[in-house]
Amino acid sequence: MTRNADPEVLAAVLELINEMADDWEYSGPVSEQTLFLTDMGLESLDLVILGTMIQQRYGQLPFAEFLAEIGQRPVEERDVTVGELVNYVSDHRQPVSARE
Repeated sequence: MTRNADPEVLAAVLELINEMADDWEYSGPVSEQTLFLTDMGLESLDLVILGTMIQQRYGQLPFAEFLAEIGQRPVEERDVTVGELVNYVSDHRQPVSARE
């Protein structure tokens, strides 16, 4: 069952993606279902940069665990949707008081 993404985190991640969009060839719409590698054609360095920007906003996140989980998937499923990333950030972000 797919859950709906936290609207605040979704808006923030989409904002960061739009900030980076000038550096990418992909110009299509981005939604919760958009795949970073297959649809947007991003490379691992792009994801690292996006992850860094997300951590600047939400504090340190255990992205290594997230990537390890993705690495355990069957090869044909080793991609991430925007919604999956948003849900991961929502589940692991630090409370605002911990970031100040």
